[in-house]
Amino acid sequence: MPTRTYIFKVDLLESRDPQISRTFSIPASWSFQKLHAAIQHVFMWQNEHLHAFTFQIPIGGGINQVVSIQDTDMMGRDDEGDDIVLDEKTVKLKDVWEQNGRYRRDVTNNGTLGGCFYEYDFGDAWEHEITLLSIGTSNAKEVSVLEVSGCAPLENSHGVLGWEGLKRAFADPNPNDVSLEARRLSWLVSPLGGAFHPSVAPTLQQLNIPGLFDRRFREIRKGLL
Repeated sequence: MPTRTYIFKVDLLESRDPQISRTFSIPASWSFQKLHAAIQHVFMWQNEHLHAFTFQIPIGGGINQVVSIQDTDMMGRDDEGDDIVLDEKTVKLKDVWEQNGRYRRDVTNNGTLGGCFYEYDFGDAWEHEITLLSIGTSNAKEVSVLEVSGCAPLENSHGVLGWEGLKRAFADPNPNDVSLEARRLSWLVSPLGGAFHPSVAPTLQQLNIPGLFDRRFREIRKGLL
């Protein structure tokens, strides 16, 4: 039976040449924990660091109300202050993106939905903006990747500057020992191994292998990935 699905575009902020983004569809009934797993999957992250979703809701005077959706088992729950903290395992996507959603009022102001962001690795600070493009129906029970732009940074790339440095190491026609070592280490870190190159984005075929996302999600839930 077809189920309600959301098509999201997730942009890696501050990425350039090209702008790194992924567009994919997932069931509206999934939790934010599963959205986290989907983003890890489509960007080929390895779930090595903490993460959090936030909705930034303008309330006037240049001030935002912040609603955080995170793994409260890992990060705890800070109930001090005015910000709202919710558990990603229990909040479903439809709870915020549907007009009658359970938490819709928490993430809107005067009917306007706040911007949704996903930060991964608080050291490297990879900030993503999440945009709901459309709502539809589908028989798919997994992530369906629709569009890919750019190769996502590797784990522990030391932020934007480190990633730009790795791109230069691969682009250098006469690499020195430092550049060669950077290449070698990237091949060890990347799930693609020796096929990794920062100028080559993964293909839709690579990201849509049947069963691959489900396996990664099970590993994330067990803390193995």
